[in-house]
Amino acid sequence: MSWHFVKHLPLLLSLSTVTAQDDATLPQEEARHRIEVKAASAGPWGDLEYYEIALQCPEEFLSAIRMPSQSTEWVFEASNQDELQDILSRSGLTEKESASLISSSTLLYDSEIIRVFPSEETVLKMAPATRSNLYSLLALYEQNQFYRRPIYIGESNLSRWFRGTDVARPIIEDIAQLAYPTRNGRGFYLSDIAFTLRNTTNAAEERDLFQALLRRKALIVRLRPGTFESSPAIAAYWSADYKNKEVLPLLESVVQSNQGGAIDIAHLLPPIPRQYLNIFPALSDGIGGRFPDWFWTCYNFFRFTPRPVFADSPERDSLILREFTETLPPYQFGDMILLNSGGKTIHGCIYIAEEIVYTKNGPDVFSPWVLMRIQDVVGYHDRIGDAALAAYRKRPSP
Repeated sequence: MSWHFVKHLPLLLSLSTVTAQDDATLPQEEARHRIEVKAASAGPWGDLEYYEIALQCPEEFLSAIRMPSQSTEWVFEASNQDELQDILSRSGLTEKESASLISSSTLLYDSEIIRVFPSEETVLKMAPATRSNLYSLLALYEQNQFYRRPIYIGESNLSRWFRGTDVARPIIEDIAQLAYPTRNGRGFYLSDIAFTLRNTTNAAEERDLFQALLRRKALIVRLRPGTFESSPAIAAYWSADYKNKEVLPLLESVVQSNQGGAIDIAHLLPPIPRQYLNIFPALSDGIGGRFPDWFWTCYNFFRFTPRPVFADSPERDSLILREFTETLPPYQFGDMILLNSGGKTIHGCIYIAEEIVYTKNGPDVFSPWVLMRIQDVVGYHDRIGDAALAAYRKRPSP
């Protein structure tokens, strides 16, 4: 089996689970899995339509996951119970909630930290607002891995997220109680990974659970170029001031040969993003000791040869100042959109059209390169709820 086929297997498996047929021609079960094609707002990009898929994480990556203990543990930087109570109160918990949480948990004191082991009832019965406030606090401490970077479930209906998986119903019911909404209401976070494992009975069920949780929503987007008369304006948009001029012959051919036809916009991306779209990183992508992250993805969008620069590279800010210029809406194809929160840049993505962006949401093998709605990207990354957008446009090559 060729590598070219294998690296696109998650996309092929995702597409095989959906259908675009009319409901009337489908059995009831199949109709619930149909593609819902949506139209984007018209603009200089032309007429766009898109639908969602869920990319399956490659199974070989699951074996690299170290299954956490099934015991829930919270770590706080405090030296005594009074300090812990004060920290909890400042996080937004009421005095009653703080006292109840402490009294129902086992506390272990370890130098300047307190390890809190809450009871099952405390974890399961917590009100969503309390959970959100407490877990935002836990995210401040690097020891709390799953709270610093919770699982993102990009779906407003949790049951729908697990449709077509082998996850047992009791686990899904647990997750429905444990998940808490993102700050902008686009999907849910899940931090209680350890707790959800208590209802698994063997390694296969653990794998099925992680396979479902690590699915990543993506958009398949198509462009209908329209008439020959509208072609110049659309071509100007997708060529991005000739930084992406290689797409011009393709656009012209589609317009001339197939009036009303549609083209997957993957074909309109520059070479590097086109190569990576809808795939998870290969192990070879991390041969230098790390995997591409959001800045690698943004900086190399228009380049023909990727440069190994990352979000924490010392030259990141100087590269932005030298090679980009800050811009305001309306955004253009290829603009770099930065998400700023808490006084720092937490993520970046590339503007494609309307509300759609090209993004890689993590510096690891579990984060594929995908197209998403910008609101969902904000929901994924904005833990505090104060995210603001800033845009930068690539300067033309000299």
